[in-house]
Amino acid sequence: MILLFLLFYAIIGWKFGNWKDFLSYYPTLLFFIVGDLLSQFLLYDYSMWKFKTITPFVFPIHLNHTLISLSKMAIQYTATVSIFIGRLPNTILGKMWWILLWTGIYGLTEGLAHILGMMTYHNGWHFGWDLFFNVLMFTVLIIHHKNPLIGWIVSFPIIIFLLLHFNVPYSVMK
Repeated sequence: MILLFLLFYAIIGWKFGNWKDFLSYYPTLLFFIVGDLLSQFLLYDYSMWKFKTITPFVFPIHLNHTLISLSKMAIQYTATVSIFIGRLPNTILGKMWWILLWTGIYGLTEGLAHILGMMTYHNGWHFGWDLFFNVLMFTVLIIHHKNPLIGWIVSFPIIIFLLLHFNVPYSVMK
């Protein structure tokens, strides 16, 4: 089932992505991926969510959390950045609506993944946190695209807040 979600993102990325300017927002894609890799590393033993494979097909496809996460980074994040940054509106109001639209798109796919059993929440994380985080994430992606240094600087207090709010024990970090 996760493969259908990834196929969906690949198709909308192919159809709506701004690929001719991809090199201009490639650094923001890498920033996005590094952020997820950092969370996967820091929260390895204290996950806020976990992915698992479910399949309606006769043959089982056994993708674990790590393979699903890496696949999302390669396919979903690439498609997202090619559309989200590639078609970013020029006005402040346009950007605000764009962030809300993409928060809705991610909220829909994450909500469906949770309802279908492909994603489970842990350690106090829930769907409301998904939505809140997505608003922050898409905002920071715009900031990073405009000024990478400011994007990194803005990210650190968010990371610290989340680590403190969710009482992530120092002992679980590698």
